[in-house]
Amino acid sequence: MVASVTTRGYDLARTGTNNAETVLTATAVRTKGIIKLFSIPIPDDPRLEAQPLAVAGVHTPDGRTRDLIFQATMGNWVYAFDAMTGEKIWATNLGRPIVGTPAIDGHMTNVNWGILSTPVIDEAAGILYACAWISDDGSVAKAQHFLGALRISDGSKVHDLLNLEGAVYTPPGGLPVQRFISIQRKQRSALTLTRNHVLIPFGTVRETSAAARGWLIAVDVHAWHLAAAWCSTVTRSGGGLWQSGAGPAIAPDGSIYVITGNGAFSPQQGDFGESIVRLALHTGPHAHFEVLSWWTPWTDANRVGAAPAAGLAAAIDDDDDDAHALPSNVSLTAVIGHAKRMGMALTPLHAREMAHVAVTSGPDAMDAQIAPVVAHHLAAMKESAWSDQDFGSGGPVYVASAHAVLAAGKDGILYTGNAAALGDTQPGDLQAGHFAANYAKLMMPPILYTFFDPTVPPAPASPTQLNLYPGGATRHLHGTPLLFSSTTHGVMHIVGGENSALRAWSIAADGTSTYLAGSNEIASPQSPRPSGGMPGWSITLAANNGSDAIVVAMVPYKDSNMMLSPGRFLVYDAQNFATNPDGSKRLQAIWDSENWGPEHAFTHPKFNRPIVWKGRIYRPTYDGQLDVYGLTN
Repeated sequence: MVASVTTRGYDLARTGTNNAETVLTATAVRTKGIIKLFSIPIPDDPRLEAQPLAVAGVHTPDGRTRDLIFQATMGNWVYAFDAMTGEKIWATNLGRPIVGTPAIDGHMTNVNWGILSTPVIDEAAGILYACAWISDDGSVAKAQHFLGALRISDGSKVHDLLNLEGAVYTPPGGLPVQRFISIQRKQRSALTLTRNHVLIPFGTVRETSAAARGWLIAVDVHAWHLAAAWCSTVTRSGGGLWQSGAGPAIAPDGSIYVITGNGAFSPQQGDFGESIVRLALHTGPHAHFEVLSWWTPWTDANRVGAAPAAGLAAAIDDDDDDAHALPSNVSLTAVIGHAKRMGMALTPLHAREMAHVAVTSGPDAMDAQIAPVVAHHLAAMKESAWSDQDFGSGGPVYVASAHAVLAAGKDGILYTGNAAALGDTQPGDLQAGHFAANYAKLMMPPILYTFFDPTVPPAPASPTQLNLYPGGATRHLHGTPLLFSSTTHGVMHIVGGENSALRAWSIAADGTSTYLAGSNEIASPQSPRPSGGMPGWSITLAANNGSDAIVVAMVPYKDSNMMLSPGRFLVYDAQNFATNPDGSKRLQAIWDSENWGPEHAFTHPKFNRPIVWKGRIYRPTYDGQLDVYGLTN
């Protein structure tokens, strides 16, 4: 059994795999099935955004030794529960959260904004670290981010809360100094513990604001102070680090990999929007981050068809409009797609961009709920629909066997980076006639990853060729693929995008990926097109030393970003594929909530993921409870 689950995705490579599961195997699920054993109520806030964590053999104040499950909440509480019984062992509040507000949440699906990211646990020290968004009066204006350190045995505070407001980044070359301002930042990406430092990544509350930036802050956990900071854009804006909740990936040599979102790209000016970035953290009295290498598929200006030089500035300046800036959870392609489907009047720009998009769905029951929201956001949108293609919607996965980094974002295209030298894309590489040479810096050519459509070129001569709704829907990746060393297929990775099937691949030592199999089931099957639903698949993998593996999956039936959506819960055999009539292979669902009773119903928790630990599945929900599953007796 894996001893503990101390970070999102089980490990620093972000594989999403527990490879030491001897009880909850494919053979056992096929033979016995699974049942819901019990649910653990979370009383303070129903929307669980942080992945649960688990530690074995914790000595608690009552003199017992227990296996504990830890759950952080948007109400700024951290709970510890007995993993076997669900009994609450302790609960600690870190401060008042922000009350749900349209200033942060464009769809008002969240009740509070507190601990949004997955904490990290130092098991040897017995300490859990969590980042809390705290406001004395519940307002955005008074809110600041704090790092808390709690003893896992009893929930007591190891230190006073550390305010992150004082972080400063002084970039090399005399570029503008940046100061961290909490009111502008959203902290969704999972915390990471490396070299006795907690890494805290930040995105932005309003992506098209001139103040939008990505931040990575390092806290020295021994000295308990701000040690280092890095800002992804310093001359212009954007480049948020959010990764749909995934954390930075860490290689054995300590290299840190992040993927940035919408924003400016000009390395000489300190701007690394839409990029895979490799960083080093230098510790000690003069701790600092260093950018080691990066790779960039396109710029936001490329995507909207702007000219390389003046067009770049014009495209970015047009986006940096605080008066019209929308909350970062408002998807431009989703809003404009639904607006076209519902027959709303589009701006001339959006009408041109949507001219080739077919409406394949008629009126839908969800329209009564989303139409007013779509109309409201549409009225504020002056950006191109294709200025929101967020390379950083997916998180990085480090592949040790190939020394590669897997990266994919809203286009659903896989870019396989050389972890040792990403390629250092320059602005000239992203001009007409030069894209092929930039793709050649990768370990293999880009491939269609979350979907397949022979009309879509994964390595286009112009990025505007990707401005599509393949099959009438978005194919965004939110989160990270799974990575697994299989005794049957070698090293595998498994991915599930929006409105798409679950897809399995193998990856060779040279970084070349080969398609293996896909599921019949898709995410958001009931969401009308365009643009379909969000966010795709929430997945985790468990295996018994490379064999008898399962994928545990959650998908929304509709769109769990724009509304609360019911979810579907599935378990797949990760290695033994069925054969389709055309000879292709299929991932087999060996347990499906659709085949069982209403006790399995739940509200899908958007970017969150379940974990498998010691023969049980711990499934977070948006229903104010953590559901616990195990084998049928």
